[in-house]
Amino acid sequence: MDIYDYAKYPNKEDWLKICKEKASAFEKIGLKESNSQPTLEDIFGLNNGVKLKYWIKEFNNRSFDLTTNYTLLKSYYDAGIPDDAWYSNNEYFPHFEERHFANLYWFGFYMESFFTRAEGLIDAIYHLVNVKYNLEIKEASGFRANVLAALQTADDKTLYDYLSTLPKNKKFKKMNDYRNNLVHNFRRNQIDSGIGNPRKQADGSIVRTLSVGNYTTSTEFLNVIHETIDLLVEITDKIRNKVDQSE
Repeated sequence: MDIYDYAKYPNKEDWLKICKEKASAFEKIGLKESNSQPTLEDIFGLNNGVKLKYWIKEFNNRSFDLTTNYTLLKSYYDAGIPDDAWYSNNEYFPHFEERHFANLYWFGFYMESFFTRAEGLIDAIYHLVNVKYNLEIKEASGFRANVLAALQTADDKTLYDYLSTLPKNKKFKKMNDYRNNLVHNFRRNQIDSGIGNPRKQADGSIVRTLSVGNYTTSTEFLNVIHETIDLLVEITDKIRNKVDQSE
């Protein structure tokens, strides 16, 4: 199989049809940009308006990229990936034809970058907070934690409380777990070795288990992706009235 024989892009008129399920959600992941000209205070750095405008634009651009990424992965999902029964009668992917393997590959290709882009969009939130509240946190390792610590004294307890509890949010934790495994560990959209972690017995012997392996179906991934989109809508709504710029 030549994987590139199955690479395709949707026709222009099909894009909205493909992402229609989450189209209204994507419309909410955006902030108002100002059309006003910079003031002297902006130019001489006495106001954060220019920086804020830049980061709002960057946030919106990243949101557009995420929408594009989603539409592409969804197009391959819709083309058919019959992996709900991925193992049956001693056979992996018993319902697959060649095109299904290709669809699974391209779905995984765009799915992995979706999670990375979603994480980047959340990073942009912290940059917006940093600029809006003049926190002046340097863009370095630990940026999010440092922004949050500085926000605690910025007289916005509501936003601080929300962002500080975000890591405990079920959707956030699931998104982060999937992204971390895709980027740093074994990718769950592949069948793993089936060899379990060693377990030490009371007599000192080591036991390993062997199974058909573990695999996360494309539908399971898509469900987490949809939850991630909903989470991004929620986060955007929390900061909208704080950073939106009037027209």
